[in-house]
This record gives sequence, C-alpha cells and structure tokens, in this order.
Amino acid sequence: MSNPKPKRNLFLRVRIPLLCFASLLAAYLLLVWIGGGWSARHDSRLAWDDRSVLLFAHRGVTDQAPENSEAAFEDARRAGFPGIELDIRKTKDNQLALSHDPTARKMLGIDVDFGKLTLAEIKKRGLLFQGQETTNRVPTLREVFEKYGHTFRFYLDMKNKGFADADLLAHMIQEFGLEDRTIVASVDPLFVAYMEHNYPRINTALERFDAAQVWLYRLLPSRWKPDFLSGFARKASPSHIEWLKKKRLLSNRIVYVVTGANYQQVLDLGLTKAIVDYSPGAFSEALSQPPPPTR
Repeated sequence: MSNPKPKRNLFLRVRIPLLCFASLLAAYLLLVWIGGGWSARHDSRLAWDDRSVLLFAHRGVTDQAPENSEAAFEDARRAGFPGIELDIRKTKDNQLALSHDPTARKMLGIDVDFGKLTLAEIKKRGLLFQGQETTNRVPTLREVFEKYGHTFRFYLDMKNKGFADADLLAHMIQEFGLEDRTIVASVDPLFVAYMEHNYPRINTALERFDAAQVWLYRLLPSRWKPDFLSGFARKASPSHIEWLKKKRLLSNRIVYVVTGANYQQVLDLGLTKAIVDYSPGAFSEALSQPPPPTR
C-alpha cells in the first residue's frame, strides 16, 4: 500500500507559494480594473500639434555655454528651439536645481554628491565649461520657470525618484500653471504611475523605453501609463515603429541622442519629437517654423 505522506508534504510545501502568487495576481488584476484596463494612453495635455516637429535642446545649446545653464537656455532661445531638456536634482535643503550628474565634480569641480550640498553652497561656485570656471551659476527650477515658463516647452528629466520628490516637482509645475508645457520624465515606472495617479494633468514620460520594454507598457494599467515613451533614437527599429503605429503611439514617442548625423533618419521613421544635440544648420528647417497655436 502506497504511503500518501510524501504527496501531502509536497502539497504543503507548494501551498503557501501558490497562495501568495494567487493573492498577488488577484491584487494586480484589481489594480488593472481600477486603473482602466490595459489599453494605450492617448490623452496627453501637451500644448503642441502632434503633426509638427517638436525639438528639445539637450541641456540647452551647449557649444558655447555650460550645460543646464541660463546661458545655454538663452542660446537655445536665440536658435529658435521651442523646447529644452533639463536635468533636475534635489539639494540637501530640498531645493530643485539643475544637474545631470549625481556628483558636482564635472560641473562644479568638487567631488561631492550633488544632493549633499545646500543651494547656497552650490551657488558659490561658477559652472565649468571646457574645464574653465565661468560666471554662470547652477539655476534652480524656480528660476528657469520664472524666466522661461512661457517661452519653452520643458522636458524635465527628474533624477530623484521618491514620491516626496514627485510632490515637490508637481507642486512647482502647478504653481506656475505649466501643466500643458511640461513633460516629467523618469526611468522609474512607479514614479511615473504615482505622478499619473496624483497629478493626472501633468504629462509624464517613461525613459529608456524601446522594444524590449513593450511588455512593461502592456502590464501597466491604462490610467497609470505614461503619456510619452522616450528612449535612444538608435533603438527605434522598424518593428518598434510598426508597434507604435499599431497602438497609435507614434506621436507619443520621444527619442534622444539625436544629432545632425541621424536627424533625417528620425524624421523618415515618422518621429516628430526629439531631444537633440545642437549643431549649426542641422535643424534649421524645423527651428524656423513658428510653433503651433496653444490648445
């Protein structure tokens, strides 16, 4: 007569993992139901005609000025850019300031984490350009919004990922009434989902998106999906473009690392939103066009 004990032991061993999996699946399906299913998002509120080319100057125009500086943004304005991309980090005293790198070494010449410096400490030093100190200082996001809030569209690459950081950024966008002129970008899908849930009028972008991340976009409930999908231009393959077209997301795709060398290829793929590294003459046709009327 066979002993049922081994089978009983096996069932007991797998029962808890199965119950955990079933609970997680049920919770996820409930979130999907609350979040409006799995359909694509087509309701961005960016004040721009999707048929027109929208170019963001990567950290401003930086051939003659430090990146993420007021001088670089002035050069972008003079060049005719309708948008600028800038990088945001939080200082030690909870101010939103502009810096791409996690340390202050490249732009300020001190090997200290940017987030461990107060705004006053940051403002003491001039930004470096080609290794030399300039009269430019690190701008705060508030200073940028005060001066350029209704000049540019903004692609805000948020480097901090906490929910409190999302609140801080969202409240500043709301304070200046720039919900229709900003895109908040993050590599963290939870950060994006939090922004969409709590601040649905603010446009979001999920960074580093390409064909390999399509599964993630599919899994996210519709209400918490990003408004835009951004990633490397070189990863915008023909098959990925076909998927975007099928989902009616081609105008929601933003590509970066775009230069004069690959800009025409980007246009040929039907992509109309790009973060570009400026070079004279490379984008003259798009930059000479007046922006479409605000919605």
